[in-house]
Amino acid sequence: MTGSHPAALTRRRRSDGILYQRRPEIEAALVSLLDKTQDEIAAALQIRDSMSPNYIASECIVHLIRRTRHDNHPAHFERLFKELMRRIQATLPRFTGERLDSLENAHAAEARDRIQHAIIEKILQDRQEPGPGLDYFEVMFNDAVASLRITATARARTAIARQRPLETDGESNEPSSEVERALAEFDVKDELLSDDPIYRNRVYMAIEGLPEKQRQVIALMLKDFPLDSEIPGVVSIKSILGVKSEKTVRNRRDAAFEAIRKALKIGNGDD
Repeated sequence: MTGSHPAALTRRRRSDGILYQRRPEIEAALVSLLDKTQDEIAAALQIRDSMSPNYIASECIVHLIRRTRHDNHPAHFERLFKELMRRIQATLPRFTGERLDSLENAHAAEARDRIQHAIIEKILQDRQEPGPGLDYFEVMFNDAVASLRITATARARTAIARQRPLETDGESNEPSSEVERALAEFDVKDELLSDDPIYRNRVYMAIEGLPEKQRQVIALMLKDFPLDSEIPGVVSIKSILGVKSEKTVRNRRDAAFEAIRKALKIGNGDD
């Protein structure tokens, strides 16, 4: 690999119109890595301490994976791919509590599948025909995975909510509070969260413009905290904010969603 240089990222632009660029430390690390043998890279992949000078940053692994489309060394690709997926899996939604059939665990399982499928699909597409799909992962890997996790989690919840039969309250015969929360939350999150970084930036700007109490609710929802929970040990938005009623949380959420819709001009014919 001696004398190789990392390919420039020239396809995708940030919301301000500037082309994506790797951070200087990532660029420097790549220049060094491209002078190493595959065996030396394989040894460095075994290092788990991110503070080690020989640790390979995830952004660099993505770049090395993209370069393997030019060679005929499947074992090298497999080593890189396995380490990247190991790191991604460590960040995926986890199962909680003892109820493996709980709604939250169903969301986690569905989201994990969606995230892994999306990343594998991006890698396969890039190997067949280079495009911008992995550029952001070379620029800011953790942010790219976090964004994918938010979108996948929202869509997983939407899909499961649509598949589940409506549970009703025994006395009123109306949808249970759990289903009511699901239907109110999931469709809107699926509408507001996008793979498009420019649109996603508009969403985040709208969230930043919310009153503090509404912004707190949205921020906690985006971290996958439930509005409320009857499962012991599960931390909810209601408990974090110290409010007495789940209805208070729902009211703040609904007001926030309405403000975000208006900021994004959703529902009035504008993009």
